[in-house]
Amino acid sequence: MSYIIGVDGGGTKTEAVAYNLNGEKISEGKAGFGNLLLDEKQAMHNIISAIEQCLVPLKKEECQYICLGLAGYGGVKNTKGIKDALSEAFHIPFTIVNDGIIAHAALLKGKDGILTISGTGSVSIGIHNGIEKLAGGWGHILGDEGSGYWIAMQAFIKMTQEEDGEGNYSDLTKLVLTKLGYQNVLELKTFIYSSTKADIASFVPIIVQQAKAGDDFAENILKQAGYHLAKTTLAVWKKLNFDNDVTIAIKGGILTNIPSVQTAFIENIKQEKPKVQFILEDVSSTLGGYYLALKYMS
Repeated sequence: MSYIIGVDGGGTKTEAVAYNLNGEKISEGKAGFGNLLLDEKQAMHNIISAIEQCLVPLKKEECQYICLGLAGYGGVKNTKGIKDALSEAFHIPFTIVNDGIIAHAALLKGKDGILTISGTGSVSIGIHNGIEKLAGGWGHILGDEGSGYWIAMQAFIKMTQEEDGEGNYSDLTKLVLTKLGYQNVLELKTFIYSSTKADIASFVPIIVQQAKAGDDFAENILKQAGYHLAKTTLAVWKKLNFDNDVTIAIKGGILTNIPSVQTAFIENIKQEKPKVQFILEDVSSTLGGYYLALKYMS
């Protein structure tokens, strides 16, 4: 039975899934992070391990193609070592793309359209008639509006404003301080300047909780996130001159799991482009490897 393997290598885990030629899942393997910029040697070890696990119940000679979507691939200066390691390990034709491209192919089934991702960071990716364009994805210093990091930072900035004002702490500020184990906002700098983007984004659930409890400021942050993500998506639309009935897919915990963000995102896009089709269900990015491999093999 001929099959294809799709690999999704991200910042925390690598997933390899084998699909038969009808796109049905037949085997899988999992390992640690596959982001090449974190530690290229360890990432490659994890990627190869995930593929090897996937191959265990299958006949290796029946694998037609491996398509890998790897975080950080675009930032690797010399990709020869990565390609040599994969060639030596498997002797199977393969292609490597960025993880955003494989996610796009998975959700849009290899067709044209736009994918907007919002997790710790945010980016919008469009593909139209073979042309690929991005908006956002600038990272937390230059942008990432609407991301988990951005949402959390709006709350932290508000905390500093409360401290600089009359020192009256809101319920949201008190909850954040409790989670941090701090007595007052003056201690906040220690956390902000020594933490990762993911550490900061981990405060989003507190903001969501407060929004549900009726906190207008928290709810407004979430709506603003949806607005910013819509703006980024429409920027890609304009770059690629899409028709009005384009399909837009979403991915990432912020857009898929927070109704206030998702609703604001959809409403802001529909104000400008009422005929849009949305794909809201979550699909494994490895399926994008299947759709892309079919194109590369033909």
